[in-house]
Amino acid sequence: MNKIIIFIFLLFALLYKTPIVAQTTITYDEVLQTGLCLIDITTENNEEPQGTIIESPLNPGTYNMTYANKVPCRIIIKKNNNTLYDSGDYIKSTSGATIRINGNTTAYYSDPLNMPYKLKLEKAADLLCRENDNIYADKHWRLLKDAVSMNTMIGLKVSQLIGLEWTSSYIPCNVIINGDYRGCYLLMETVSRNNNCRIYCNKKTGTIIERDPYWWKEDTYFSSNWYKDESMYRWTWKYPDVEDLTEDQKIYIQQYIYDLEQSIVDGNYCDYIDLSSWSKWLLAHDLLGTRDSGGANMYFKKTDNTNDSKIEMPCIWDFDSNFDVSPGSFSRLHTSTNAYFNKLINSENKKFAEAYVNLWNNIKEGFIDNIKSFINDYPSSEEAVALNNSRLLHNKRWNTTYNTVNDNAQYALQWFNQHIDTLDANIQNINISTSINNNHLNNNYYQLDIYNLNGQKILNKKKLNKGIYIYNRNKIIIK
Repeated sequence: MNKIIIFIFLLFALLYKTPIVAQTTITYDEVLQTGLCLIDITTENNEEPQGTIIESPLNPGTYNMTYANKVPCRIIIKKNNNTLYDSGDYIKSTSGATIRINGNTTAYYSDPLNMPYKLKLEKAADLLCRENDNIYADKHWRLLKDAVSMNTMIGLKVSQLIGLEWTSSYIPCNVIINGDYRGCYLLMETVSRNNNCRIYCNKKTGTIIERDPYWWKEDTYFSSNWYKDESMYRWTWKYPDVEDLTEDQKIYIQQYIYDLEQSIVDGNYCDYIDLSSWSKWLLAHDLLGTRDSGGANMYFKKTDNTNDSKIEMPCIWDFDSNFDVSPGSFSRLHTSTNAYFNKLINSENKKFAEAYVNLWNNIKEGFIDNIKSFINDYPSSEEAVALNNSRLLHNKRWNTTYNTVNDNAQYALQWFNQHIDTLDANIQNINISTSINNNHLNNNYYQLDIYNLNGQKILNKKKLNKGIYIYNRNKIIIK
C-alpha cells in the first residue's frame, strides 16, 4: 500500500510540475548581503502568477505554457540597504505594476515558483536605475531565468560589438515574491518600440513583427508563402498592440512580407531588406554558434509605411543554445531552409553574401579582442562576485549545482578559441562574386542591365561572348 501511495504522489508531482523536494528558506537579509540588486515583489492578496498548459494544434502531444493571470503588484528594488526604486501599490494607470508568467517552453519546464516573468508598470520608469528616466523609462520589463549562466550576457555583448540597432540592457538580480526567495534572474528591457532607448519606429505607421512558433497562442496572426500550410510559423505583432492595429496596417505589412519573400526567391531582395541589419543578425548567431532554429525570437521592423524604409532585423534574443554547434560551424539559422538566410547566402544575387562577408572582415580583429576581454574581465568584477554569492543561494533554494561565473567564462573562452579561426575560414569560402556565363543567359528574357568587367553596359543581351558579366540585381525571368 505504501508503494502505491508513493507512486501516486510521484505521478501527481510530474503531471502538475510540483517540486517534490523540500523547499529551503532563504532569508531577506541573506539575499541583501550578496551585494546583488534585489527585486522585491508583493502581489495583491499574495496571489501567485499562474500558467496554463496548452497543446500545440500543429503537433498533438506537444505542450507549451501561456500565462493564466496578470497579478497586480508592488515592486521595490534594493541594493545593499538602499532603496533604488518603489513602484508604489497598484493603482491602475497611476502606480504599481502587474506580473505574469512569460510563457513558452522555458515556463513549461520550470518549477511553478521559479518561472520567467513579464512586468508591466502602470507608470513608465527605468527599472535598471540609470538615473535618467527621460531616456530609459518604459512600462515593459522581463525577469529572465538566465543569471545562472553567462549565455545571455555574452550574447548581448556580441550584439553590442556587432552594432545591431538595439541591444537589451540588463542587470543580474535576486527575486523575492511575497517574501519567498525565487532565485537569480536577469532584469531586462523587452523588445518594444521606444524611440528614446529601444527600437526606433514611427508611432503611427511603424511595425514590429515576430516570426512566431507560438502564434497559436495569439488571437491575431497572419501567414505568408514561406510559412503556411503545416509550417510551425506564423507572424504576430509586437507593435502596435493588437487592439490598436488598423485594417490598413494589417494589409500593408502582410503584402510587404509577401513581396519580400518573393524577392528572395527572385533575387531582387535589395529592394525589400536592410542588408546591414540582416547580415549583423546572422553573423551574431554564427559567432555564438546557436543551434536553435525553431524559436530563435526573430523580430522584424519596418520603420514606417513608405518606400523609404525596408524590413530590418533590429535585435537578437534567445541565447539558450549558444555554443551548441560544432566549433567552426555556422549556426543552424544559417543553414536551415526554414529561415531566409540560406537562400540569401546562396542566391545568384551576391549582395547579401557580400555584405555578410565584408561585415565580418571589417570587425573581426576588434571583435575577437573585445569579446575575449569581456569574458576574461567579468568574473573579477564586483557584479560577478555578488552574482556568485547569489548563485550559492539559488543552488541552496532549488537544490541545484549551477557553476560559478568563472566556470562559465572559461568554458566560453575555450569555445571561442576553437570556433573563431575555423568559422573565419568558412566565411572566407562564401562565394561573393557575381558571374553569368553564356549558357546560363541563353534563351532568357533579361529585365535588368548587364555590364562587362570594364563597366561597359551590354546593349544586346542575347549576343554575349564567353566571359564574366555583372548585372545589377540578379533578377532573371525565364520565358
